[in-house]
Amino acid sequence: MCMEGIEQNPVIYELMSEMAFRSEEVQLMEWIKNYSYRRYGKVVHQLETAWDILYRTIYNCTDGIADHNKDFIVQFPDWDPANGGPAGSLVISDSGSARHILIESKSSLPQAHLWYPTQEVIKALHLFLEAGKDLAGSVTFRYDLVDLTRQALSKLANDIYLKAVIAFQRKDLETLDLHSKKFLRLIKEIDQLLATDDNFQLGTWLESAKSLASNPGELRQYEWNARTQITMWFDTTQTNQSKLHDYANKFWSGLLRDYYLPRATTYFNHLREALRENRTFRLDAWRREWITHSNKWQTDTKLYPVSSEGNSLAMAKKLFKKYLS
Repeated sequence: MCMEGIEQNPVIYELMSEMAFRSEEVQLMEWIKNYSYRRYGKVVHQLETAWDILYRTIYNCTDGIADHNKDFIVQFPDWDPANGGPAGSLVISDSGSARHILIESKSSLPQAHLWYPTQEVIKALHLFLEAGKDLAGSVTFRYDLVDLTRQALSKLANDIYLKAVIAFQRKDLETLDLHSKKFLRLIKEIDQLLATDDNFQLGTWLESAKSLASNPGELRQYEWNARTQITMWFDTTQTNQSKLHDYANKFWSGLLRDYYLPRATTYFNHLREALRENRTFRLDAWRREWITHSNKWQTDTKLYPVSSEGNSLAMAKKLFKKYLS
């Protein structure tokens, strides 16, 4: 695993690696169709269709924004919903060039970057689930199924988060409670999904760092480094997060459950308390509590699994039926 976005989206790296051996332009539609066969070892028509959809949606971002992983589960907005948009909200500005410029937004709500119709991706996921009975033993299929299910659910979570903060703005405690609990439940269930594949384990990252140590002092230092790098870099104050918090955010089992879930839980608890007590949201109090938790998590030495547990296909089907069908 690497922090700079490598070792994910295998289709990108397979195509890139081929380019060194090609002298003619790649016919992408045909290449994608053949990729499905090479990836899974057999012709499965549902997956050919699914990859055609993914090629036209997730893998077809043309708006010039390079950093796409802004999902609220892993990059939680740091703001008071009663006072406009979160600090550092980004929108696209037409710079007159091929690449757009990101500028701070005055929007009243945070916006996670979305460049494709989510219903199309849900169709692709449904096709993956239909193909599951023919590919139960394929590790590449399992990886792609887990990753695609995670992608679809994370976009759903973005919508649920916005419904929760809109309810807060309207002083609707019952609706805030409904959507905040649904958001937290999704984090737990996505964590359970990720736990079913070896490639989405926090433990793998931590143990790889610790394995480099030659003495107990290095062991603690390397684990702290590994935990800090993927969460909040260490230039915080009591009430101000590092500007690089969530810089290397990851959808990994263990990280969702023990890091992102407590953060969101604490935030929504403070929102509910504000409505119950008919007062303003205490942003600094939330930040202080959250930063303290983050610092403690970074110095913790809890062991996390390095191998999967559970059935990816069964879990993906369960979550699809519950949230996406």
